[in-house]
Amino acid sequence: MSAVQTPAIILKVQTLGEADCLVTFVTPARGRLQGVARHARKSRRRFPNVLEPLNRVELWLSGRPRREMEFLEKGELVRAFPGLRRDLPRLAAAAVVAELTGELAAPEGAAALFAALEQALARLEEGAAPESLLLSFAAHLLKLGGYGWQLKRCLACGREPTGPAHFSIPQGGVSCQECRGKAASPGVALNPGTRKLLVASQTLPAERLSRLIFPPRQAAQGLELLRAFLAYHLPRPLKAWEFFDQVRARTGASGAALPRQENKTATSQEEQ
Repeated sequence: MSAVQTPAIILKVQTLGEADCLVTFVTPARGRLQGVARHARKSRRRFPNVLEPLNRVELWLSGRPRREMEFLEKGELVRAFPGLRRDLPRLAAAAVVAELTGELAAPEGAAALFAALEQALARLEEGAAPESLLLSFAAHLLKLGGYGWQLKRCLACGREPTGPAHFSIPQGGVSCQECRGKAASPGVALNPGTRKLLVASQTLPAERLSRLIFPPRQAAQGLELLRAFLAYHLPRPLKAWEFFDQVRARTGASGAALPRQENKTATSQEEQ
């Protein structure tokens, strides 16, 4: 059978034996897959500059009936996003977004997740604020993957919170101050500005998410919520969080976009 060509974004590459590589990647049609690239470490002819995490590539998979493991016949590099690899905060944010996409990318709905990940990598390379982009795209990806947050109305009374809200991690939604006692614990406090930005993250199309800027207070709240929610609901922790935390500790938390990004960021004013 002839090989099957597919767009892919590389998530992880591991050595396998003396010459092979075990490759984890996400595709728009079949979601997250794993495959063996035979002799990839000894010959660059079939995979020239292809097998690097975060690369956008074209892969040719064996046309045999699908089993647990794919076989990679060859690959071509489409985009390497070199700017990410020259900037640790952007690389760390990209690693978290990519790993989250892999966790959510079941075959049904994988096309939208793949497109959002590709958008996130492109916008980060162009200079989008790392923490803001991580938060906006993570909220967007969670909605696409079936974990959307209920942020507009109180889970208990159905009214829109007019002030600070309480986000229930188990329930995945907010409660107003009057109904906070009815919410399941644990939870995270959200001020109106954070809630507004997260609502926009779930409703805007992926190509507009990089315009959202989370000021420092909103970024801290959003990251606390995201970390707790993923730890509670995903079957395993995201390994990229450790790298993200290390980079954030070294460089300091910042929601600012890089200077070279021009006319692409609409800054949201902090709301108390």
